[in-house]
Amino acid sequence: MSTEIDPGSAGGWAAVRALLDAAERADGAAPVSDQAVAGAAQGHRRVLAFGADPETSPEAVGIVGAGELDLVVRPDARGRGVAAAALAELLELPEASGELRAWVHGSNPAAEALLGAAGFAPVRSLHLMTLDPARLPQDSPDPAAPILAAGFASPATDPADATQLAERVRVNASAFADHPEQGAMTADDFATLAREPWFAADDVLLAADASLPGAPIAGFAWVKTVRGGDEVECELYVLGVDPAYAGRGLGRALLDATLARMAAHRPHRVSLYVDGTNERAIRLYERAGFALERESRQWLRRAVPGDTAENSS
Repeated sequence: MSTEIDPGSAGGWAAVRALLDAAERADGAAPVSDQAVAGAAQGHRRVLAFGADPETSPEAVGIVGAGELDLVVRPDARGRGVAAAALAELLELPEASGELRAWVHGSNPAAEALLGAAGFAPVRSLHLMTLDPARLPQDSPDPAAPILAAGFASPATDPADATQLAERVRVNASAFADHPEQGAMTADDFATLAREPWFAADDVLLAADASLPGAPIAGFAWVKTVRGGDEVECELYVLGVDPAYAGRGLGRALLDATLARMAAHRPHRVSLYVDGTNERAIRLYERAGFALERESRQWLRRAVPGDTAENSS
């Protein structure tokens, strides 16, 4: 049994978030990207829940839209064929027509076999890298110092400043032009994430070019700090530099600023995700002490001629 979940309905959406949280606790990583969750919350992606009581205790949740599919099975419901049945239903949705991408996080042969049988093939990898928290700066440095030393201004982040938000969206789109999930983020996506419990304006570090009128943003870094019980995890959520400022040491300056900001949270775990083909960024993170912990793969089902949303009923 399945039902469509309206993110505006407190009960159904809360049950979806509870399942995602349970999967993250069991697997050690978020099963769905924040961009997908934000898109669903805004009504831009469809959300289906599966199980005997899908609205209050779903066994699986599927999110489809923007050319992506996410399917998460509750940890205690795995191995019963729930995923196969849910995937078959999700692939019948109009939103699943055309080219479609799905992630398999970590080593999951069953999920990969399921996608392979449905016509998907691996096309991209994502590296989860971690840093020993003991390697964070220990003398409580000012996070703005590396940015200033690189010759940039370091304005405070104001989530209510529409101009500043537009600048972050612009830099993000330029920096991640080759990475559709991240580069396609809109002002609404940023605003939705700013309402998440983990968001803190002080964890968004900006570098501005004060030599130009209006001091445009040249790059920014974003720390996601999640607290659960006595445990604190800091994730380098985004580090983006406007390509016009490449080669000026801004990426390293923003990374140093990020590590200084993380140190203030005294985290038990420090992590980041980076595209497996981004060798320049991987080398930057390795020089800072990050090491590969896990690799995830994105799978693609290519569009079949005539298989488009417009031709779906």
